[in-house]
Parts: sequence; C-alpha cells; structure tokens
Amino acid sequence: MSTVIDFGGVPSEIYRSLRERILKGELKSGSQIKIGAVADEFGVSIIPVREALRMLEADHLVEIIPRRSPVVSGLAPEEVLEIGQIRLALEPVALAAAIPHMSKKTIQDAGAVLERYGQSTDPWQQVELNRRFHLTLYEPCGMPRLLRLISDQYDGMTRCAQVMVIRSTKDIDKSLSEHKAILRACKAKNADVALSKLRVHLESSIERLREEMTVAE
Repeated sequence: MSTVIDFGGVPSEIYRSLRERILKGELKSGSQIKIGAVADEFGVSIIPVREALRMLEADHLVEIIPRRSPVVSGLAPEEVLEIGQIRLALEPVALAAAIPHMSKKTIQDAGAVLERYGQSTDPWQQVELNRRFHLTLYEPCGMPRLLRLISDQYDGMTRCAQVMVIRSTKDIDKSLSEHKAILRACKAKNADVALSKLRVHLESSIERLREEMTVAE
C-alpha cells in the first residue's frame, strides 16, 4: 500500500469510506469518482482525496487515468473464479498450521461469529461474517504474510457480493452446516477432517459462483 501523507488522518478516513462503498457495490465497476464531490462531502481540499485515491489504486480498487476522473476497477467473472482457486490453494495451508495452536478462545470466537452468521439476513453482513469466521480460525497459523494474501482474496470476493449472495434459506443452512463441521473438527484438533471439510466447503463455494454467473449471463 502507498505511504499515507499525514493530513490529520483525513486521507485514511476517506480511503476507508470509499473502500467500503466499492466493496459493498455502492460504487459500481466502471463508475467515476468525482474528486471535487468527495472533497465537498468531507469538507476538505482535493489533496487528501487524491492521497486516498492513490491508496485505493494500490489496492487495485481504483484506476487513476490522466486528465480524467478516477474509475472504479472492474472484476471479470474469470477473476472471481481465480480468487476461488487461490483460496482453495492457500486456506488449507493456513488452517493446517493454525490447528495445533488454536486456543479455546479461538474456537469460542469463531463460534460466536457463526452464531451471528446464522441469524443474519443481510448479504453484506453475511459476506463479512464469513470472512471473519475463516480468518479467526487461520489467525493462530503464525504466518502474517499468508494471512494478508488470504485477506486480499476476501476483498475480491466481497466485491462480488451480488454474485455471492446466498439466495435461499437452503443455501444459508448448507453454508452454516459446512462451517460448523469445520469448527467441530478444529475443536477436536482433527486436522485431517478439518482440512477435508474446508476443501469441500471451498469447492462448493466455487461451484455456486459458477452457477450464479451462468444464470447471470
């Protein structure tokens, strides 16, 4: 990520706000971001807005084009599936390394996230809670670089929330059941079962994405 110039924290505030709007889909791929309008919204000059946009460009969320308004970067369907395959490659590595170091608190925290996930009817919240559940389990792996790579993939998946939305109670129940199976295996320190359940869950997610994109075509 680009170095943040100190404007009293304003660039970071603008960055976080625009990033959330992009990830939620409020700012669609291809839409322009009017620098002057953002500056007016936050009551600042255009300088911290430009800094925030450079930070978003470093995250590959915005494309800065000379003499034109910055544009929200697109995410093609094949990129969505690629993200799924990257998750399938990386997450079992993190989970395998994390299981021996999981504490009771890790299991409790992940369980609390799952409880909220099962009660949620908000697609954005479901995506965020799914992310939090997985990263809570992986955190004890002790590999911060790997965790950053995995977290980056979730940013991409969050941008596709309109594709990923769990559309029925049956889908919610299926996803929740898969998560609970992973958590039970982690609690029992059964790495083989946990990894098997995780791979099934990730492969199921990839297949659902394929189906959703086929319907959308």
